[in-house]
Amino acid sequence: MSRLNVAIVYVVAASSSTSTNTKVDLHSGAGLVGLSLVLAIEKFAPDVEFDVYESAAELSIAGAGVGMQPRTWLTIRELGLEDEVLKISGNGKLAKLSMIYRKADQQDAFTFNEAYTGDEKFATLHRSELQALFLSRIRARDRLHLGKRLLSYTDPAGPDGEIQLHFADGTSAVCDVLVGADGIKSRVRAALYTQLSDAAQAKGHKEEAEDLRSYITPVFSGLVVYRGVYKREFDDLPDEPRPLNASNLVMYCGKNRLVKQTGILQHIVAYPVMKHGVNLVNISAIVTTPERPGKIYRGPWTMDVSKEEARAIYAGFEPEVQELVEGTNCWSRWAINMLKDLPTYVHGSIALIGDAAHAMVPHQGAGAGQGFEDALMLGKLLGEQGVTRGTIRTALKVYDEMRRPVSQMVAALSYQSGNFQMFTVPELSDLTEEVSTSGKGITAEQFKWMAENLEQLKGWQKGPGVLREYEAGMQKLREELGAKTQGSPAQL
Repeated sequence: MSRLNVAIVYVVAASSSTSTNTKVDLHSGAGLVGLSLVLAIEKFAPDVEFDVYESAAELSIAGAGVGMQPRTWLTIRELGLEDEVLKISGNGKLAKLSMIYRKADQQDAFTFNEAYTGDEKFATLHRSELQALFLSRIRARDRLHLGKRLLSYTDPAGPDGEIQLHFADGTSAVCDVLVGADGIKSRVRAALYTQLSDAAQAKGHKEEAEDLRSYITPVFSGLVVYRGVYKREFDDLPDEPRPLNASNLVMYCGKNRLVKQTGILQHIVAYPVMKHGVNLVNISAIVTTPERPGKIYRGPWTMDVSKEEARAIYAGFEPEVQELVEGTNCWSRWAINMLKDLPTYVHGSIALIGDAAHAMVPHQGAGAGQGFEDALMLGKLLGEQGVTRGTIRTALKVYDEMRRPVSQMVAALSYQSGNFQMFTVPELSDLTEEVSTSGKGITAEQFKWMAENLEQLKGWQKGPGVLREYEAGMQKLREELGAKTQGSPAQL
């Protein structure tokens, strides 16, 4: 008999018939983070039952690139997937990806910072390849339910009750723990913060209720990204410090002219990925818009655009960038939305992970990795034998205390990194597009200062810290469970 029943509706958790057994349902949209939670449960909590509820009729995934910093690699290693992930990484089986920063908004472009991970692994991958790998490693494939769009859930009256899940097709299910891994537009987050807001309103706390409701809807970051994928055979290329030889991630930094009134092109990222054995370069051009960040974005979040539009936004950048643009035929435009820092990732027996909890800007490529860390921490906590239906809220409280500060710190550091990559830090407030493209305006000392700050902002990515955090979380949970046991009537 299972100890717990977890439902993953984009990550949810469901329950069994006794108070000592819990079932987890995952409403994760079968996205990468939801699938990683399944893998964590199967490895670290084998006596926990789970169900995954995916709203789509078939599994698919959008986007191209995933970055794996040293912390993420250690998380993947904990899941037992390191060797298999290496085989599908964009830079082959090396897992050594240098990061190169170039002053690229001028014809005589140059590199102003090169960063190496040393002995720690860092690589980039195609999302669809990683998703296929995760799916192939899930043993209980019969627990993945497609065409199940969550409409709402009903909380139990007490900690020993079951959560009722209600789906668009008229069916329902029950669970002990509901984990929302349903992305930035999370229905689970919307329901959770609606409940918190309604409770505050009922107590007469109108301002608190309004504040809690503000966390439901994502806000615009002020950025849009033009994305494309460039096909290239790496083996025939010279060994140059460029993304075209599959060993580097390159940041083409700079300020450029206004582009059709949509914004100012300020920075381009190019890095290798591999799909179905084909070598590709993933390209993202980040554009600031006139619209202020923090508002609700009213237009379409993604749309296809013409090659001519993409060519226009890259005009004026170095020849290497022009080569990438001309070799890429399909382009899309993405409005980058994000979440304000949530005051909690949990409520009762409900938890949020991944973009449902901390959707962030892409400047450090950290979003997926932070979601994997959420999943592994939660999977390990669920594996603790003292965690049952009666104590699951204690485990989720520890999850929130361990993961919320770290993930929100990473989101803030990623935002700050963007200011350096786009030359928008206050120290460069006098730098105009005209001066920047002329090759003037930034001194050698300022470039050195920017390089130092960029590396400091990435300091959190170093690997060993994440293992210490996992152990600290487990120790904290054991202490909390021990305190509850000592304070129970049977022990007094």
